[in-house]
Amino acid sequence: MHAIAFALTLLLLSAPALAAGPPPAATPAAPPPLRCAEDGEGGACVWGRAEGFDAGALQVRGLHIALAGITAPGRKDLCGSKSARDEFDCARPARKRMGELLSKGVACEIVDVASGQLWGRCKVADGDLGRLLVAGGLARAAKDGPYAEAQKQAIAARRGLWAADMVLPRDWETARRKAEDED
Repeated sequence: MHAIAFALTLLLLSAPALAAGPPPAATPAAPPPLRCAEDGEGGACVWGRAEGFDAGALQVRGLHIALAGITAPGRKDLCGSKSARDEFDCARPARKRMGELLSKGVACEIVDVASGQLWGRCKVADGDLGRLLVAGGLARAAKDGPYAEAQKQAIAARRGLWAADMVLPRDWETARRKAEDED
């Protein structure tokens, strides 16, 4: 009797389903890719992975789209640090953050075409790309644009371009003074 029980135990333990242990934990489903919302007015929208980007623009599906509502520093704009007394490319922090934000895809609604340039409002997994850049102090809100409040918060918190230690190019310094005067 013991021999039968022993053989049955060996048979059960050698079965692949039982020997493999418990099934692996289910992996969380990946979030759906960003897509454009349906637009009843026939607006244009493009989505997918960013093929390239700079501080205030990106390329998706071969289209170069400038972010509407923001002004980002250019590669030739040099910022400085009061404590380190050195200069650096003002757009570098914005490009770094855009790379992080664009890693999960982007959906851009084209809001204007002017002089051959597409202007869009883009969404990433974390929200509105322009708002995120302005709120992080990495870009300036365009005059009469939708991100004025986000810029006020960045200035008040002294984030990014508005940090106390930051020395901005002359035109950016003028923008900082004007924004502070409006408060």
